[in-house]
Amino acid sequence: MSVAKRSLNVGVVGMGNMGVPIARNIGFKSRGAVYLQLHSRTLQKARRVCDDLAVDGAACAMRIHDRYATMTKWCDVLLLTLADVGAARHVLLEHNEALVRNARKGQIIVDHTTVDAETSRECAHEAERRGAYFLDAPMSGSPRACFNAQLLLMVGGHAESFQRLLPIFHMYADHVIHMGESGSGSATKMITQALVAAHNAAAAEALTMAHRLGVEDQKKLVQVLDASWGGSTMLRRNAPLLQDLIRNPDKLPPTSTASVDKLLQDLSLLDASLLKQSRIVTRGGKGEEEDEPFPVLDAALRSLAAASDAGMGDRDIAAAVHYIQAGEAELRSRLVAEKNKNKSSTNQTNVNENINTGGYSLGSGSVVDVGFGDDLNSNTNNDDNVNKNQSSSIGGTATSTTTSTEKYTEFGEEDFY
Repeated sequence: MSVAKRSLNVGVVGMGNMGVPIARNIGFKSRGAVYLQLHSRTLQKARRVCDDLAVDGAACAMRIHDRYATMTKWCDVLLLTLADVGAARHVLLEHNEALVRNARKGQIIVDHTTVDAETSRECAHEAERRGAYFLDAPMSGSPRACFNAQLLLMVGGHAESFQRLLPIFHMYADHVIHMGESGSGSATKMITQALVAAHNAAAAEALTMAHRLGVEDQKKLVQVLDASWGGSTMLRRNAPLLQDLIRNPDKLPPTSTASVDKLLQDLSLLDASLLKQSRIVTRGGKGEEEDEPFPVLDAALRSLAAASDAGMGDRDIAAAVHYIQAGEAELRSRLVAEKNKNKSSTNQTNVNENINTGGYSLGSGSVVDVGFGDDLNSNTNNDDNVNKNQSSSIGGTATSTTTSTEKYTEFGEEDFY
Protein backbone atom coordinates (compact mmCIF):
# COMPACT_ATOMS: atom_id res chain seq x y z
CA MET A 1 0.00 0.00 0.00
CA SER A 2 1.53 3.29 -1.09
CA VAL A 3 1.56 6.28 1.22
CA ALA A 4 0.76 9.68 -0.26
CA LYS A 5 3.60 12.15 0.17
CA ARG A 6 2.54 15.29 2.05
CA SER A 7 3.45 18.65 0.57
CA LEU A 8 5.82 20.81 2.60
CA ASN A 9 3.91 23.74 4.12
CA VAL A 10 6.02 26.84 3.45
CA GLY A 11 4.83 30.18 4.78
CA VAL A 12 5.89 33.66 3.67
CA VAL A 13 5.25 36.42 6.22
CA GLY A 14 5.30 39.92 4.76
CA MET A 15 3.95 40.80 1.32
CA GLY A 16 6.32 43.67 0.65
CA ASN A 17 9.02 44.42 -1.92
CA MET A 18 10.89 41.20 -1.19
CA GLY A 19 8.14 38.94 0.15
CA VAL A 20 6.10 39.09 -3.05
CA PRO A 21 8.88 37.93 -5.43
CA ILE A 22 9.92 35.23 -2.96
CA ALA A 23 6.33 33.95 -2.86
CA ARG A 24 6.05 34.06 -6.65
CA ASN A 25 9.28 32.13 -7.19
CA ILE A 26 8.23 29.42 -4.74
CA GLY A 27 4.74 29.32 -6.22
CA PHE A 28 5.99 28.76 -9.77
CA LYS A 29 8.96 26.50 -9.07
CA SER A 30 7.76 24.17 -6.32
CA ARG A 31 4.79 22.68 -8.21
CA GLY A 32 3.12 20.09 -5.99
CA ALA A 33 6.01 19.82 -3.52
CA VAL A 34 4.96 22.91 -1.55
CA TYR A 35 1.70 24.08 -0.04
CA LEU A 36 2.26 27.86 -0.02
CA GLN A 37 0.92 29.82 2.97
CA LEU A 38 0.84 33.62 2.54
CA HIS A 39 0.50 36.03 5.46
CA SER A 40 -0.18 39.75 5.50
CA ARG A 41 -1.68 41.96 8.18
CA THR A 42 -3.75 43.34 5.30
CA LEU A 43 -5.65 40.30 4.06
CA GLN A 44 -6.48 42.02 0.79
CA LYS A 45 -2.77 42.26 -0.04
CA ALA A 46 -2.22 38.54 0.54
CA ARG A 47 -5.30 37.75 -1.55
CA ARG A 48 -4.03 39.89 -4.40
CA VAL A 49 -0.68 38.07 -4.46
CA CYS A 50 -2.46 34.73 -4.27
CA ASP A 51 -4.87 35.62 -7.08
CA ASP A 52 -2.06 36.90 -9.29
CA LEU A 53 -0.14 33.66 -8.81
CA ALA A 54 -3.18 31.60 -9.74
CA VAL A 55 -3.98 33.72 -12.81
CA ASP A 56 -0.36 33.58 -14.00
CA GLY A 57 -0.34 29.79 -13.83
CA ALA A 58 1.31 28.81 -10.53
CA ALA A 59 0.70 25.11 -9.97
CA CYS A 60 1.00 24.86 -6.17
CA ALA A 61 -1.85 25.05 -3.68
CA MET A 62 -2.11 28.28 -1.68
CA ARG A 63 -3.76 29.59 1.47
CA ILE A 64 -3.91 33.10 2.91
CA HIS A 65 -3.71 34.20 6.54
CA ASP A 66 -3.81 37.35 8.64
CA ARG A 67 -3.00 35.73 11.99
CA TYR A 68 0.39 34.51 13.16
CA ALA A 69 -1.22 31.69 15.17
CA THR A 70 -2.62 30.08 12.03
CA MET A 71 0.79 30.33 10.34
CA THR A 72 2.37 28.57 13.32
CA LYS A 73 -0.30 25.88 13.13
CA TRP A 74 0.05 25.17 9.42
CA CYS A 75 3.66 25.86 8.42
CA ASP A 76 6.65 23.52 8.52
CA VAL A 77 8.86 26.36 7.31
CA LEU A 78 8.35 30.09 7.87
CA LEU A 79 10.14 32.75 5.78
CA LEU A 80 9.94 36.30 7.12
CA THR A 81 10.61 39.46 5.10
CA LEU A 82 9.73 42.37 7.37
CA ALA A 83 10.48 46.08 7.32
CA ASP A 84 13.01 46.40 10.13
CA VAL A 85 14.25 45.06 13.43
CA GLY A 86 11.29 46.53 15.33
CA ALA A 87 8.83 44.66 13.15
CA ALA A 88 10.89 41.48 13.32
CA ARG A 89 11.11 41.51 17.12
CA HIS A 90 7.38 42.16 17.40
CA VAL A 91 6.40 39.31 15.10
CA LEU A 92 9.02 36.84 16.33
CA LEU A 93 9.21 37.57 20.06
CA GLU A 94 6.78 40.17 21.40
CA HIS A 95 3.33 39.63 19.86
CA ASN A 96 0.98 37.38 21.84
CA GLU A 97 1.08 35.04 18.83
CA ALA A 98 4.83 35.57 18.28
CA LEU A 99 6.20 33.00 15.87
CA VAL A 100 9.33 32.02 17.81
CA ARG A 101 7.77 31.98 21.27
CA ASN A 102 4.93 29.81 19.95
CA ALA A 103 7.01 27.67 17.60
CA ARG A 104 6.22 23.98 17.20
CA LYS A 105 8.79 21.25 17.65
CA GLY A 106 10.72 20.67 14.42
CA GLN A 107 9.52 23.89 12.79
CA ILE A 108 12.12 25.96 10.91
CA ILE A 109 11.85 29.75 11.07
CA VAL A 110 13.93 31.83 8.66
CA ASP A 111 14.30 35.59 9.13
CA HIS A 112 15.33 37.43 5.96
CA THR A 113 14.94 40.81 7.70
CA THR A 114 18.01 42.94 8.35
CA VAL A 115 18.39 42.85 12.14
CA ASP A 116 21.22 42.97 14.66
CA ALA A 117 23.11 39.80 15.50
CA GLU A 118 21.93 39.82 19.12
CA THR A 119 18.27 39.70 18.05
CA SER A 120 19.06 36.72 15.81
CA ARG A 121 20.83 34.91 18.63
CA GLU A 122 17.93 35.58 21.00
CA CYS A 123 15.48 34.15 18.46
CA ALA A 124 17.66 31.07 17.94
CA HIS A 125 17.87 30.50 21.70
CA GLU A 126 14.10 30.80 22.16
CA ALA A 127 13.45 28.50 19.20
CA GLU A 128 15.88 25.89 20.53
CA ARG A 129 14.09 25.88 23.89
CA ARG A 130 10.93 24.82 22.05
CA GLY A 131 12.57 22.20 19.87
CA ALA A 132 12.39 24.44 16.79
CA TYR A 133 15.14 25.88 14.58
CA PHE A 134 15.91 29.48 13.64
CA LEU A 135 18.05 30.73 10.76
CA ASP A 136 19.11 34.36 10.30
CA ALA A 137 19.35 34.81 6.54
CA PRO A 138 19.54 38.48 5.50
CA MET A 139 19.49 39.23 1.79
CA SER A 140 21.59 41.30 -0.55
CA GLY A 141 20.04 42.34 -3.84
CA SER A 142 17.14 44.24 -5.31
CA PRO A 143 13.47 43.24 -5.69
CA ARG A 144 14.13 42.65 -9.38
CA ALA A 145 17.09 40.42 -8.51
CA CYS A 146 14.74 38.51 -6.23
CA PHE A 147 12.26 38.05 -9.10
CA ASN A 148 15.12 36.72 -11.20
CA ALA A 149 16.36 34.41 -8.42
CA GLN A 150 19.63 36.33 -8.17
CA LEU A 151 19.74 37.22 -4.48
CA LEU A 152 22.67 36.63 -2.15
CA LEU A 153 21.73 35.00 1.16
CA MET A 154 24.14 34.96 4.11
CA VAL A 155 22.80 32.43 6.61
CA GLY A 156 23.58 31.74 10.24
CA GLY A 157 22.24 28.93 12.40
CA HIS A 158 21.53 25.20 12.51
CA ALA A 159 23.57 23.54 9.74
CA GLU A 160 21.18 20.64 9.10
CA SER A 161 18.20 23.00 8.76
CA PHE A 162 20.23 25.09 6.33
CA GLN A 163 20.97 22.03 4.18
CA ARG A 164 17.32 21.00 4.25
CA LEU A 165 16.15 24.40 3.02
CA LEU A 166 18.76 24.87 0.29
CA PRO A 167 16.36 23.76 -2.50
CA ILE A 168 13.87 26.40 -1.34
CA PHE A 169 16.52 29.12 -0.97
CA HIS A 170 17.75 28.43 -4.51
CA MET A 171 14.28 29.18 -5.87
CA TYR A 172 14.94 32.90 -5.26
CA ALA A 173 18.70 33.18 -4.63
CA ASP A 174 21.68 32.09 -6.70
CA HIS A 175 24.30 32.62 -3.98
CA VAL A 176 23.51 31.01 -0.62
CA ILE A 177 26.31 30.81 1.94
CA HIS A 178 26.20 29.31 5.42
CA MET A 179 28.24 31.68 7.60
CA GLY A 180 28.26 29.64 10.80
CA GLU A 181 26.46 29.88 14.12
CA SER A 182 23.32 31.90 14.86
CA GLY A 183 23.85 35.62 14.36
CA SER A 184 26.69 35.22 11.87
CA GLY A 185 24.40 35.90 8.92
CA SER A 186 23.10 39.14 10.46
CA ALA A 187 26.63 40.19 11.45
CA THR A 188 27.80 39.61 7.87
CA LYS A 189 24.97 41.78 6.52
CA MET A 190 26.07 44.60 8.82
CA ILE A 191 29.60 44.36 7.43
CA THR A 192 28.30 44.48 3.86
CA GLN A 193 26.21 47.57 4.68
CA ALA A 194 29.24 49.27 6.23
CA LEU A 195 31.11 48.67 2.97
CA VAL A 196 28.14 49.96 0.96
CA ALA A 197 28.27 53.21 2.94
CA ALA A 198 32.05 53.51 2.58
CA HIS A 199 32.09 52.68 -1.14
CA ASN A 200 29.16 55.05 -1.75
CA ALA A 201 31.10 57.91 -0.15
CA ALA A 202 34.32 56.96 -1.95
CA ALA A 203 32.59 56.90 -5.34
CA ALA A 204 31.03 60.31 -4.64
CA GLU A 205 34.41 61.77 -3.68
CA ALA A 206 36.18 60.26 -6.70
CA LEU A 207 33.70 61.65 -9.22
CA THR A 208 33.70 65.03 -7.47
CA MET A 209 37.51 65.08 -7.83
CA ALA A 210 37.20 64.22 -11.52
CA HIS A 211 34.75 67.08 -12.07
CA ARG A 212 37.00 69.59 -10.33
CA LEU A 213 40.10 68.34 -12.15
CA GLY A 214 38.39 68.84 -15.50
CA VAL A 215 38.05 65.24 -16.64
CA GLU A 216 35.64 65.71 -19.53
CA ASP A 217 34.68 62.19 -20.57
CA GLN A 218 33.14 60.82 -17.40
CA LYS A 219 31.92 57.68 -19.18
CA LYS A 220 35.48 56.69 -20.07
CA LEU A 221 36.59 57.59 -16.56
CA VAL A 222 34.10 55.13 -15.09
CA GLN A 223 35.27 52.46 -17.56
CA VAL A 224 38.85 52.95 -16.38
CA LEU A 225 37.95 53.00 -12.70
CA ASP A 226 35.74 49.94 -13.03
CA ALA A 227 38.56 47.98 -14.70
CA SER A 228 41.07 49.07 -12.06
CA TRP A 229 41.59 48.06 -8.46
CA GLY A 230 39.50 51.08 -7.52
CA GLY A 231 36.33 49.68 -9.06
CA SER A 232 33.29 48.79 -6.96
CA THR A 233 29.66 47.79 -7.26
CA MET A 234 28.61 51.14 -5.80
CA LEU A 235 30.69 53.00 -8.39
CA ARG A 236 29.04 51.06 -11.22
CA ARG A 237 25.58 51.55 -9.74
CA ASN A 238 25.87 55.21 -8.76
CA ALA A 239 28.17 56.73 -11.39
CA PRO A 240 25.49 58.07 -13.80
CA LEU A 241 23.41 59.55 -10.98
CA LEU A 242 26.45 60.96 -9.17
CA GLN A 243 27.70 62.63 -12.35
CA ASP A 244 24.27 64.17 -12.92
CA LEU A 245 24.06 65.48 -9.35
CA ILE A 246 27.60 66.88 -9.44
CA ARG A 247 26.89 68.77 -12.67
CA ASN A 248 23.46 69.89 -11.45
CA PRO A 249 23.87 70.65 -7.72
CA ASP A 250 20.33 72.02 -7.40
CA LYS A 251 18.78 68.81 -8.71
CA LEU A 252 17.07 66.52 -6.22
CA PRO A 253 18.16 62.88 -6.17
CA PRO A 254 15.33 60.41 -6.90
CA THR A 255 13.48 58.60 -4.16
CA SER A 256 14.60 55.00 -3.79
CA THR A 257 14.26 51.87 -1.71
CA ALA A 258 18.03 52.23 -1.37
CA SER A 259 17.48 55.42 0.58
CA VAL A 260 19.68 57.42 2.91
CA ASP A 261 17.51 56.66 5.94
CA LYS A 262 17.28 52.95 5.09
CA LEU A 263 21.06 52.61 5.03
CA LEU A 264 21.38 54.63 8.24
CA GLN A 265 18.75 52.42 9.83
CA ASP A 266 20.68 49.29 8.87
CA LEU A 267 23.96 50.70 10.14
CA SER A 268 22.40 51.76 13.42
CA LEU A 269 22.10 48.06 14.21
CA LEU A 270 25.85 47.80 14.61
CA ASP A 271 26.48 47.31 18.30
CA ALA A 272 27.56 50.39 20.19
CA SER A 273 30.52 48.31 21.27
CA LEU A 274 31.61 48.18 17.62
CA LEU A 275 31.15 51.85 16.75
CA LYS A 276 32.39 52.99 20.16
CA GLN A 277 34.55 50.11 21.29
CA SER A 278 36.72 50.77 24.32
CA ARG A 279 39.81 48.80 25.10
CA ILE A 280 42.01 48.77 28.15
CA VAL A 281 45.60 49.67 27.47
CA THR A 282 48.45 49.83 29.92
CA ARG A 283 50.29 53.08 30.14
CA GLY A 284 52.84 53.42 32.88
CA GLY A 285 51.18 50.65 34.85
CA LYS A 286 47.81 52.44 34.79
CA GLY A 287 44.80 51.14 32.89
CA GLU A 288 42.98 53.66 30.74
CA GLU A 289 40.07 53.45 28.32
CA GLU A 290 40.90 54.27 24.75
CA ASP A 291 38.52 54.55 21.82
CA GLU A 292 39.05 52.16 18.94
CA PRO A 293 37.84 54.17 15.95
CA PHE A 294 36.44 53.10 12.60
CA PRO A 295 37.28 56.33 10.74
CA VAL A 296 36.16 55.30 7.24
CA LEU A 297 32.74 54.17 8.43
CA ASP A 298 32.53 57.20 10.71
CA ALA A 299 33.11 59.60 7.81
CA ALA A 300 30.57 57.82 5.59
CA LEU A 301 27.96 57.91 8.35
CA ARG A 302 28.46 61.64 8.84
CA SER A 303 27.79 62.45 5.20
CA LEU A 304 24.67 60.26 5.25
CA ALA A 305 23.49 61.82 8.50
CA ALA A 306 24.01 65.30 7.05
CA ALA A 307 21.92 64.32 4.01
CA SER A 308 19.18 62.96 6.25
CA ASP A 309 19.18 66.11 8.40
CA ALA A 310 18.76 68.15 5.21
CA GLY A 311 15.56 66.28 4.33
CA MET A 312 17.09 63.79 1.90
CA GLY A 313 16.20 60.72 3.99
CA ASP A 314 13.91 59.17 1.39
CA ARG A 315 16.30 59.91 -1.47
CA ASP A 316 18.83 57.57 -3.05
CA ILE A 317 22.07 57.11 -1.13
CA ALA A 318 23.87 58.94 -3.95
CA ALA A 319 22.46 62.08 -2.29
CA ALA A 320 25.44 61.90 0.07
CA VAL A 321 27.57 63.47 -2.68
CA HIS A 322 26.32 66.95 -1.70
CA TYR A 323 26.91 66.40 2.02
CA ILE A 324 30.43 65.02 2.21
CA GLN A 325 31.80 68.48 3.07
CA ALA A 326 29.02 69.03 5.60
CA GLY A 327 29.99 65.79 7.30
CA GLU A 328 33.64 66.83 7.34
CA ALA A 329 32.76 70.25 8.78
CA GLU A 330 30.73 68.61 11.53
CA LEU A 331 33.64 66.31 12.30
CA ARG A 332 36.10 69.22 12.49
CA SER A 333 33.74 71.10 14.81
CA ARG A 334 33.43 68.08 17.07
CA LEU A 335 37.18 67.51 17.18
CA VAL A 336 37.76 71.12 18.22
CA ALA A 337 35.23 70.74 21.02
CA GLU A 338 36.78 67.48 22.18
CA LYS A 339 40.25 68.98 22.18
CA ASN A 340 39.16 71.44 24.84
CA LYS A 341 37.99 68.70 27.19
CA ASN A 342 40.04 66.96 29.82
CA LYS A 343 41.88 64.11 28.09
CA SER A 344 40.92 61.65 30.79
CA SER A 345 37.23 62.12 29.99
CA THR A 346 37.49 62.35 26.21
CA ASN A 347 35.34 59.83 24.37
CA GLN A 348 34.47 59.50 20.75
CA THR A 349 30.94 60.71 20.14
CA ASN A 350 28.71 57.82 19.22
CA VAL A 351 27.81 58.31 15.57
CA ASN A 352 24.48 56.71 16.25
CA GLU A 353 23.28 59.91 17.93
CA ASN A 354 23.05 61.45 14.47
CA ILE A 355 21.04 58.60 13.06
CA ASN A 356 17.28 58.81 13.17
CA THR A 357 16.30 55.19 12.86
CA GLY A 358 12.61 55.89 13.04
CA GLY A 359 10.06 53.57 14.54
CA TYR A 360 7.86 50.80 13.40
CA SER A 361 4.39 49.99 14.62
CA LEU A 362 2.42 46.98 13.59
CA GLY A 363 -0.71 48.81 14.67
CA SER A 364 -3.27 47.97 17.28
CA GLY A 365 -6.64 46.34 17.20
CA SER A 366 -7.77 42.78 16.95
CA VAL A 367 -6.37 40.29 14.50
CA VAL A 368 -9.15 38.69 12.51
CA ASP A 369 -8.79 35.03 11.60
CA VAL A 370 -10.02 34.45 8.07
CA GLY A 371 -10.57 30.80 8.98
CA PHE A 372 -8.46 29.76 5.97
CA GLY A 373 -9.41 30.61 2.44
CA ASP A 374 -10.22 28.06 -0.22
CA ASP A 375 -7.24 26.11 -1.47
CA LEU A 376 -6.20 27.28 -4.89
CA ASN A 377 -5.30 23.90 -6.33
CA SER A 378 -4.71 25.03 -9.86
CA ASN A 379 -6.46 22.94 -12.48
CA THR A 380 -4.65 24.79 -15.23
CA ASN A 381 -1.71 22.40 -15.29
CA ASN A 382 -1.29 22.77 -19.02
CA ASP A 383 2.41 22.16 -19.53
CA ASP A 384 2.75 24.92 -22.11
CA ASN A 385 1.27 27.44 -19.68
CA VAL A 386 3.18 26.25 -16.62
CA ASN A 387 6.55 26.02 -18.34
CA LYS A 388 6.33 29.65 -19.36
CA ASN A 389 6.10 30.72 -15.76
CA GLN A 390 8.12 28.30 -13.67
CA SER A 391 11.34 26.40 -13.68
CA SER A 392 12.41 23.35 -11.76
CA SER A 393 10.67 21.57 -8.91
CA ILE A 394 11.82 21.62 -5.30
CA GLY A 395 14.20 18.74 -5.85
CA GLY A 396 15.87 20.16 -8.94
CA THR A 397 18.06 23.07 -9.87
CA ALA A 398 16.14 26.31 -9.68
CA THR A 399 16.47 28.79 -12.50
CA SER A 400 15.05 32.25 -12.91
CA THR A 401 11.34 32.93 -13.21
CA THR A 402 10.14 34.56 -16.41
CA THR A 403 6.89 36.00 -15.11
CA SER A 404 5.94 39.55 -15.94
CA THR A 405 6.71 42.20 -13.31
CA GLU A 406 4.87 45.13 -14.87
CA LYS A 407 2.11 44.96 -12.25
CA TYR A 408 4.70 45.56 -9.52
CA THR A 409 5.81 48.99 -10.67
CA GLU A 410 7.38 49.81 -7.31
CA PHE A 411 10.22 47.39 -8.01
CA GLY A 412 12.97 49.54 -9.48
CA GLU A 413 15.74 47.80 -11.37
CA GLU A 414 18.41 49.92 -9.71
CA ASP A 415 17.02 49.75 -6.18
CA PHE A 416 19.18 47.78 -3.78
CA TYR A 417 17.91 46.20 -0.63
